[in-house]
Amino acid sequence: MNIIQLPVSNPPLKGFLRWAYTLSITSVHEETIPWYYSNFIQLSCTTKFLEDGRQYFLDFFRGTPNELNFNNPFLLTCSVNYSILNNLALEAWATFFADQIRSNYYCIVFVDESKLSPSAFYQKDPFPHHLFLYGFNWDESIFYASMFDHMGIYRNMEISFQEFQDAILSMRQLLKENLTSDHHTYFYKYEPHSPYPFDKTSVIDQLRDYLNGETHLNRINYNPEEEAYGVKIYDYLQMYYDAVENNDSRLGDRNDVRHLHVLWEHKKMMSERIGYLVEKGIIPYDEELVEGYKDVTKRAMKLRDRYIRHKIREDKEIFEWLRLRINQFREEEPVLLKKLITLLKG
Repeated sequence: MNIIQLPVSNPPLKGFLRWAYTLSITSVHEETIPWYYSNFIQLSCTTKFLEDGRQYFLDFFRGTPNELNFNNPFLLTCSVNYSILNNLALEAWATFFADQIRSNYYCIVFVDESKLSPSAFYQKDPFPHHLFLYGFNWDESIFYASMFDHMGIYRNMEISFQEFQDAILSMRQLLKENLTSDHHTYFYKYEPHSPYPFDKTSVIDQLRDYLNGETHLNRINYNPEEEAYGVKIYDYLQMYYDAVENNDSRLGDRNDVRHLHVLWEHKKMMSERIGYLVEKGIIPYDEELVEGYKDVTKRAMKLRDRYIRHKIREDKEIFEWLRLRINQFREEEPVLLKKLITLLKG
């Protein structure tokens, strides 16, 4: 077959590509929905970003390993590094990845995104990143791919074999010169799971962890002392934006909007989970809970959107607005989540 497109959906979470890529595969399948709503409760963030110069990160947390690396029960996962892939002649890479797609494997390839014309980093400094391939048209010499475009919008697009090879060649050179580390290339095949019902016990445990600002997910595999969890992320989120307001020279690379986008995605996810629980009869309808989280979600979205506008045209009140909203979320969310735990316990 000269044209193949494996099924993908518009992923429900896009703040980081590890969620967008994996969920665009699993969300196609109805049987994964109870698993989805049993997860994505916890948040984590870095805490020493003003001490060590590392970039501040706020993200969903599902324990370790990294989500790309064997952490999704519905995805049969293989990974290889460039030490292995370099045995392929450059002109053979397109054939190799097309063959994997023919075998129903989605490919997440580590490339230099600055060689891809749809990217915001095109023809700029090297930008090592993962590219998601879900299909190809051999006659037209293109891959069907997903990534963030030059406007920062996650979407499906076409990547020519030539640009793909250029991105591979550049990555090879970056690795050869030790200018970056190899984050591996992954292959995913969707594997139907045995029935995965909504896991009420796990959800209650995660909600308690969130409220207590701690985590018990796979603690044996990492040091949880290096990050903040749950409601404690608000302290560091405020610390971050205070540093931005004051032009603190200790800040490393910045991505001001993404943190607020992830915060909104978390509130949206929590609100949608509550709707799912009511719809499935797992909890009774509770107006304070349902409408309360919808309101939190709406305010989080407006906060993100206002900050985007601030990046275009300065909003002198934005940081005071941030402090107000972060304090509101810090105070209101525990009340709503305690009610949710009570309803789940029946």
